[in-house]
Amino acid sequence: MSTQPGDHPRPLSYEGLRSLVAGRRSVRRFRPDPVSRDAVESILDVARLAPSAGNSQPWEFVVVTDAAMRSQVARAAASLFSAGRKRDPEFNWSVSVQPFLAQAPVLIVVLGDRRVMSAYPSILRGNILLRQSLSNCVLTLQLAAASLGLATAWGTLQGGSPEAEIRELLHIPEVFTIDHIVPVGYADEPECARAAALAPARARAANRRALEDVVHWDRYQTEKARSDEAVEQFIWSETVTRVRRGDARSG
Repeated sequence: MSTQPGDHPRPLSYEGLRSLVAGRRSVRRFRPDPVSRDAVESILDVARLAPSAGNSQPWEFVVVTDAAMRSQVARAAASLFSAGRKRDPEFNWSVSVQPFLAQAPVLIVVLGDRRVMSAYPSILRGNILLRQSLSNCVLTLQLAAASLGLATAWGTLQGGSPEAEIRELLHIPEVFTIDHIVPVGYADEPECARAAALAPARARAANRRALEDVVHWDRYQTEKARSDEAVEQFIWSETVTRVRRGDARSG
């Protein structure tokens, strides 16, 4: 294939990228095997290249490898999980990663520098573009980890006493948000398969809506529109967060 002016180099084939994205899964059970510092730095070297609003690059990372500190961070994050179970009992809290953070040999705490929000247009200031930028970073981080054969998940905080406790534990300045904690390690595949609570996630996690159902050309094709009832059915049959009792026991 000839290269045209303005073309960008393609260091990774489309097929390779698609396979990487399709094969990545959020993992909630980890082996204790250590992850090398070189691997962590390689992951973060890619994560820092993620696109951000205005090239604001709001991210910094606290890498937690000490077992005792990981345990303390996990306990703080799990308090959010406990409170959530009371407020939203129909949510499938079994897929929450917070109670299992300490299993992973590495926790990457993703920080967002609020000070760069002055780079954003005033009509969108708030936290919107900051959090969108951090989400890009976390996804890029996860794909980089997957390329090295490492497993990750996506733990969220976004305020409250867990964030305050973790801020104190890790000496994180107030100017930073602590929205995301990413566990990194090797998946404990036997334990993942044994965990009955994860059965719906195992059955559903790889499912994606068909391309023809989500793409519209030149206009929104109303004949493709999903009814409210269809969306409700999708939520309870395809997502891993809303699971009816009978489905929760199926493997």
